[in-house]
Formats: sequence, structure tokens, C-alpha cells
Amino acid sequence: MQEHPFFVKGKVVILAHRGFTPPQENTLGAFERAISFGADIVETDIHCSKDGIAVLCHDADLFRIAGIKAKLKELTWDELSQVELNDGSKLASLSEALLKFPKTKFNLDIKDHKAIASTVAAIEFAKAYDRVLVSSFSNKTRKKALSLFSRPVATSASSSTVITSWILFKLGKKDLSRELTGIGALQIPLSSFGMKLDNPKFIRVILASGTQLHYWTINDYSEMRRLIALGANGIVTDNTSLAIEALGKTS
Repeated sequence: MQEHPFFVKGKVVILAHRGFTPPQENTLGAFERAISFGADIVETDIHCSKDGIAVLCHDADLFRIAGIKAKLKELTWDELSQVELNDGSKLASLSEALLKFPKTKFNLDIKDHKAIASTVAAIEFAKAYDRVLVSSFSNKTRKKALSLFSRPVATSASSSTVITSWILFKLGKKDLSRELTGIGALQIPLSSFGMKLDNPKFIRVILASGTQLHYWTINDYSEMRRLIALGANGIVTDNTSLAIEALGKTS
């Protein structure tokens, strides 16, 4: 587990997956809409520009979101900031988002090892230590980023830790607190590679360690209700308003 102001106890939080889409994902407009609908946390992804700016984008290239065959790492921030996305909006930097929404919590997934320094720099500049969660599918990337902060930030488990936790659970281990030391949350799908991560017993073991469980990407009302009833601490969704409805009917 990890004690950190980012994590809320006694409440199921809504994490807006790449903001609220439409409009275009991972843009300031998407974040603003998600916040207006009641999202507790904005989930977004980070790559790095050619000149070392943390850019909010899921993909490594611009083709899907802008029809341009170019990688983000090949362009400077000045060039990237001029790109018109499919809906007419623009890319955002992490610094822009943290400064525009100074009270909003951000769940940050570092997609590229080269984005570590720029991510840390943006968070340090905004002094956003208490309102960001920094993680990565790569444990090496996650740990390197965490080591560079002047103050602790929240973090969630990388893929390898999730797999280890599942294996230990299947082997009958009921106390995973040691394995999850320093991990504030497991942010996981319902299943992956044969692992049924919504197994009620698995959920109980993880929660008993003091570590939270956030499930992604849940866009079905019934699934939201089911996971909340099982003890999920967070729902990552593309539809904040639907999650608000699901939560309201459980209270």
C-alpha cells in the first residue's frame, strides 16, 4: 500500500479515460468536459516531443488522431502545438493541463521512457505532487520517474507487479502487503492473459493489503454497478456521466 493524499478512502472515484470523448481524447477540451460532468480524476498518457516537452497523447504517432504520418518524438513542441486534430482541437502539454486545472487530480501513464524527465519537470514546476499519480506499464520507467521527484507522488502497479500479485494469489497467498509496498493502486482490466482480475477473492486479497483497485475501461452501467458492489475503489471510463449515474444509484 501507499499512503498519499491522492488516494481517497471511503469513496469510489471516477477516472475519466483520456478525458470525456467526444471531443478529441487527451485534449484540454476533453478534460474540461470530464471535470464539468463530475470526474474525480483525469486519466491521460504521456509521450515526449523532439525537444523534451511532455505531450499528452496515447499514441506514439499522429496518424489516428490527425491523419499525419509522423511520430511525436520526431517533432518539436512548437510543431506539435500547431497540429490540428481530427475534430479541430490541438494537442496539450502536461504543463498546460496542470496549470489550466490547478485543483484537478491527474492519473499519468508514461508511454515512453524518454518522457520521464519532461514529466517530472512539469510536475515539479506546477508543484502538483499531491494531485498526480505517475505510473507506466514498464516498471523500469515507473521506478525511474519516481526516483527523480523532490517529494513523493502517488503511483500504481506496473504490469509485472499485477502478474506477480495474481500468481501469488493463485498459489494461495492471502497477504500481499509486502509485495505491494509503495503501491497505491492496481489499475487493471477485468481480465488479461487468462487472469480473471475481477475475481471476488482476488479483490478481497488486494483490498486487505491496503492497496486500491481501479478497473478500466468500464463503459457498461451494469459492469460499473457490479464492480462497485465487489469493492472497486475506482472506475476508469470513457463516459463520466454514466459512471456518475451508476455511483448515485449505489448510495
